[in-house]
Amino acid sequence: MNRLAGIIVAAIGFVICILSITKILPGLTSTGVILILFGGLVIGLSFVDKPDEEGTERMSTGSTLGNIFFSPTDVFTNLRRHPRWLIAALIMSILSVTYTNLFVFRLGSDRITNFTIDKTLEMSMISNNEEAKKGVEEGREKALAESKDPVIRTGQAISGFAGSVFGYAFLAAVFLLFAMAMGGRINFWQAFSATIYASFPVAIIRFVLNTILLFIKDPTDIHPILGQQTLIQDNLNFLVTSAEQPVIFTLLGSISLLLFYWVWMIATGLKNTGEKVTGTIAWSAALGIYLLLVFFGVAMAALFPGFIS
Repeated sequence: MNRLAGIIVAAIGFVICILSITKILPGLTSTGVILILFGGLVIGLSFVDKPDEEGTERMSTGSTLGNIFFSPTDVFTNLRRHPRWLIAALIMSILSVTYTNLFVFRLGSDRITNFTIDKTLEMSMISNNEEAKKGVEEGREKALAESKDPVIRTGQAISGFAGSVFGYAFLAAVFLLFAMAMGGRINFWQAFSATIYASFPVAIIRFVLNTILLFIKDPTDIHPILGQQTLIQDNLNFLVTSAEQPVIFTLLGSISLLLFYWVWMIATGLKNTGEKVTGTIAWSAALGIYLLLVFFGVAMAALFPGFIS
């Protein structure tokens, strides 16, 4: 069934690419390509064996989504024999799209788009190149139009879901390899479901708090780029200003309660979902990924400081 679904998704992506290239549905080429790749991922994963389901009764999806907040160990233990991911991933993507649209509604698509383009023009590789500056300016009108196009925004939402699944699959593969390297044993589907369900409660909490803050705060006080990521002040980056010290601002931003909660959930998930994963292996993998994410964020802040100022 998964294999057939993958083939259907890839075929839909191919059709979208053709329609976009022929200008029947312009602006959706990237969405079509991502769907083709996503279909390929689903097809590829259909060949990965799932763990033995005997001996453990399957927890209902509703119970799994609810209990992950209060009894994560029980949920992850059940996912060891009955791994699943689709509903949780869909809910997180829907919440992400909902917040993005609320953010655009609150701040205005023109302000967000113009701010992003202005920051692009400030980059040294652009500001010192008159031809590049002209090209960016010429694309401003198109970018403004696309930011209001419902078809393109729908394509971006679909791409966002597929992209998030790729991200979770990549993390699951990293956790799988890490556990094996340290003498542990975990099936890919176990690592995949643990990765997604560990992120689920964090996504719910983040969505609720961000949405509340979005309508409490004055829109003029919200950063058009950073605000899309989070409005929650659960970290230490308030100690410096992003414009003056972007790298330190990003580094302090990684000292976050919700991020620490996610690390704990990942460690708990790997330990209880894996067949043979000790606490040491689980925590080493979770902290290793956390440090890599921090390094990546700091590197991006160093390379593109203007976007967070």
